[in-house]
Amino acid sequence: MRKSSFSSPAGLGAAFLAVCLTAAPALAQAPNPPAPAAPAAADAQSAPQILPATPANDALLAKAAKLYYSTDKTGLARFDCAVHADWRTVFLDAGNGAPVPEDDPRVLLLNSVKVTLHARMKGGSGIDWNPPAHPAKPLDQDSIELLDKMQAGTAQMLQGFMQFWPPFVDGSVVPDSSEGLQVAPTDKGGYKMHAEGGGTSLTEVFSNDMVLEQFNVAMNGMTIDFSPAYKPTEKGLLVQSFQARILPAGTPPEQAQEMHVALEYQTIDGFPIPARLNMEVVGTGKFNFLLDGCRVNPPAE
Repeated sequence: MRKSSFSSPAGLGAAFLAVCLTAAPALAQAPNPPAPAAPAAADAQSAPQILPATPANDALLAKAAKLYYSTDKTGLARFDCAVHADWRTVFLDAGNGAPVPEDDPRVLLLNSVKVTLHARMKGGSGIDWNPPAHPAKPLDQDSIELLDKMQAGTAQMLQGFMQFWPPFVDGSVVPDSSEGLQVAPTDKGGYKMHAEGGGTSLTEVFSNDMVLEQFNVAMNGMTIDFSPAYKPTEKGLLVQSFQARILPAGTPPEQAQEMHVALEYQTIDGFPIPARLNMEVVGTGKFNFLLDGCRVNPPAE
């Protein structure tokens, strides 16, 4: 059994993977507004002051928080699922439309691999990648290299997902307190919330019914602009898609990368978790995954 703990990027669709990895560090810490660092005594007079919380803004946040599904509140900590990738689509995209039959040897080889996602909501996710122990015939070097590249590619794609999906479903898109937040009405009757500190800037834009429409992060010269879409459920609003615009530091605006992500959910033991995951980087490629055979909150290994 080969495990991947989501380390270095490699393999097919390098630009696709780079988008997820570029977004991951910011999104891992972005949902809670960054707290400005405490100023040194010598700089106390010139340092910006942290905006105090106000009862009106705290009440607004509390009202908004009740609208969203939260894995933290429901107790979803981790889940394990078998993962089935649509390898034929991967090769169709990589081949610029060249035909790929369903019995393509590459597709058959990759379909023989058993892949398991160990999803951890607080970080530390990984995959098991298990090719057949006794293949019908010995693998040639090309097949070995293909398996290695696709293992790395699958790990990195799922890493990107497990970095940016949890913050949108654990309830932290709505801060607990308005301390440090600039809260202002928008022209459309919604609200704009902004916070800065520690070299990071976070802006969230909500509709007039407090549905998150924009989630924008700027840090270390990089900007990531998300446009999430939510669907109502019995347990609250649940994110169902993203459109992201990612501009790495020093990159001209016209070279920004766009990523589209769409999710379908399944309910296991009362918890909604991903059932289908479709990820596309515009102009680069697509990865589509089906998740089944899932266990929720399995015993820690």
